[in-house]
Amino acid sequence: MLWSRITRPLTIGLPTTLMIAGLASAHPEGHPTVQERLGFAADAKLLVIHADDLGMSHSKNVATFAAMKQGVVTSASLMMPTPWMREAVRMSRENPELDIGVHLTLTAEWRDYKWGPLLGADTVPSLVTPEGYFHASVPAFAEAADIDEVEAEVRAQIELALKLGVDVTHLDGHMGSLLATDEIAAMYLRIGQEYRLPIRLHKHFGDGIEGAPRLQSLFLNYPANYDTVGGAAPQMFPDGMIDYYDRVLAELEAGLNLLVLHLGFDQMEDQQIMAGFAPWGAKWRQIDYDWAMRAETRKLIEENQIILINNRLIRDKLIRGEE
Repeated sequence: MLWSRITRPLTIGLPTTLMIAGLASAHPEGHPTVQERLGFAADAKLLVIHADDLGMSHSKNVATFAAMKQGVVTSASLMMPTPWMREAVRMSRENPELDIGVHLTLTAEWRDYKWGPLLGADTVPSLVTPEGYFHASVPAFAEAADIDEVEAEVRAQIELALKLGVDVTHLDGHMGSLLATDEIAAMYLRIGQEYRLPIRLHKHFGDGIEGAPRLQSLFLNYPANYDTVGGAAPQMFPDGMIDYYDRVLAELEAGLNLLVLHLGFDQMEDQQIMAGFAPWGAKWRQIDYDWAMRAETRKLIEENQIILINNRLIRDKLIRGEE
């Protein structure tokens, strides 16, 4: 199962290019819990329900904003180099109360649907294939990447989001690429500190690429750590995904928790973009959307006394120390 209460760094390998695991927040005796630092009771069950990949397609934009306004999704992150980014930015500006971060994007995984760096292939040549697009996998990206070029592109994506008027609430990495090597992970942590934004921490296990073990002490002491990070595994697709998400809610314990979804519609646009990717494809994203919009899901949240929060609260309270 990809959801557990964690008392030490944990990795759970998956047979895909993405894995999600948690990094425990330490609460020394006599110190306030993360729930108390966020303004809740010490034993509160806090949950961020997050949607990745905003801006990838029109379908994903519509589904994500609907689930944030009418469903249970509380946070989303935006891919700045993608074709439908500007629509997502406009929708964000029209709904300033919604919680939007930057989904730092350094890979382009789909067969026929590609994107490349904001800085251009000539400026950051290590980040692109001979065709000028991002590499398709994290291992290929990590093997080729020049750290200075990675940092330059990461900064360009954050700066463009800010320039376009997005109230950036957090940073996370598409396909786990920001934790692909020790050097990249250290840069990611430093960038988050510089911009005073929470970053999502987990270990990436993809095709032989491991997370940054020597940075674990820094990660463990990071002020905005999640106690658990969850996401449905490919082997749950399609019949077990709803049951898994429901079980996450039923088994959630006190602490700061994250559940990652990928929303969209099982219709022509996403079907064509994601052709050949059954897990992670259009049907996967339709299931996530349907679960996020169900009345039964909201009822489970209420029955289990779960408090839904977003990354803006985490940013302001835990990273920026605002009252």
